[in-house]
Amino acid sequence: MLMISLIVQPVIAAAGYSVLYLLFGGGIGGAVLIFFIAKLLGK
Repeated sequence: MLMISLIVQPVIAAAGYSVLYLLFGGGIGGAVLIFFIAKLLGK
């Protein structure tokens, strides 16, 4: 269970940044880019 939460947590955090970007008027391409950058920095 702990291993799953350690893997899922950075993905949820990265998705959160992407959703915020979309809410503030960003496009889907930028949201995907932010998702991958945040996911890489989360490792």
